Amino acid sequence: MRIREVLFALVMAGCADRTIASVNPVQGKVETLDLPSSLEKDVDILFLIDNSGSMLAEQQSLQANFPKFMQVLETLQGGAPNMHIGVATSDMGQHATDGNGTNSAAGGCTGAGDDGVLRTTPAVSGRFIIDEESGGTRNRNYSGTLGDAFAAMAGVGTDGCGIEQHLGAVERALGNTANAGFVRPNAKLAVIVIADEDDCSLAHNSLFNGTTAQLNFRCTQTGITCTDNPDLSKPGVRTMCQPNDQSQYLEPVDKYVDFIKTLKPNWRDDVIVAGIVGDDNPFEIKLDAMNNPILGPSCTYNGGDGAVPALRTKDFLEQFTYTVKRSICGADLSQAMVDIAALLKRSIGDPCWEGEIADLDPAPGLQADCSVVDVRVLPDGTRQEVAQIPSCSVAGGQIPCWHIEEDAMECFYTSTHLKIVVDRGGVIPPADMRLNASCVTTDDGSGGFM
Repeated sequence: MRIREVLFALVMAGCADRTIASVNPVQGKVETLDLPSSLEKDVDILFLIDNSGSMLAEQQSLQANFPKFMQVLETLQGGAPNMHIGVATSDMGQHATDGNGTNSAAGGCTGAGDDGVLRTTPAVSGRFIIDEESGGTRNRNYSGTLGDAFAAMAGVGTDGCGIEQHLGAVERALGNTANAGFVRPNAKLAVIVIADEDDCSLAHNSLFNGTTAQLNFRCTQTGITCTDNPDLSKPGVRTMCQPNDQSQYLEPVDKYVDFIKTLKPNWRDDVIVAGIVGDDNPFEIKLDAMNNPILGPSCTYNGGDGAVPALRTKDFLEQFTYTVKRSICGADLSQAMVDIAALLKRSIGDPCWEGEIADLDPAPGLQADCSVVDVRVLPDGTRQEVAQIPSCSVAGGQIPCWHIEEDAMECFYTSTHLKIVVDRGGVIPPADMRLNASCVTTDDGSGGFM
């Protein structure tokens, strides 16, 4: 699902100030911006990091590229949001919904593992970073730079349990009383999963019965179903695979989706989820040196590291409105961190266009085909159109009016560097008003969010 675009039937011509959906239909694309009259800038950001043995390069890239993440957020009107930032790991040990397993052969998996407790570092006072505006100044609970504080927390190591319970650890991190105060009632919630394995959140600790070699594949064999070749004990490529909600060992993905949604009544606007995970394809069962079936990597890099398809994690991500999934393959997370920050900025209020705005006239300057409307959000959440806003090029001095301008600083992370500007003559619209701007783009569908 792509957040910044909606497919419409429209014609690539006509006047610029009317409801786009009413135009005569031919296939095209429209990018829509939905901007509040005032920004709600409180956001709680949870980084859920896989700390199993193959994640060193990815963790290092995450630490190195966090400043790029912040560089995008700092372009918000008024600067960076009011943030709580926490880091938890995917290590839940042998914990399951029905209790803890006791298999001593499960190396690196003991008890409840890290139990979703947010990581600490001497540079931060408390279990999570606080960086927020208070009385005109920034209130911070860390020493040094924000990037250094985050890097210290995000260096989670590689000794964690190889049965990675990403979604279960997210649920635990957001509900563990040890992390009290991290989730604020009126803040947006962002959950970012960084992992090279799929989720294996357990309902039954009996998954740990047996040899270590069996454990990881049980997550695949019982957690995924493939209709084109259901027997996952046999080698071969599958192409029609999805999470198995009736798994013998694993919790259904919807359990964790429903939990997140209960935290935020207005979850469609207030929850942002992102994943930097393995590619979806190929989904291939292989045999290891002992002829045991394993899920093969969907990519390899760094001379042997790899990531497997993350179909359960993908299913989790796709059930939210503001969502993005990027590949962990290659262990270079620079663009992924920029894309995730751009999505988070979009959920708060981003005037920057991602797609290339279509120029419908060879005359000098950009001749855009846009509909710009003030809408009022009613108490029941429905929206009521208040007024169409004309382009400043045809408004004849009428206020408000809109225009599109280039801003290489505020929109540095987009390919076009274009943003929408509404001239209201100094009038500030009421808090229940939002601006809905839709423009025809030339985007071919290769960019944007998931």
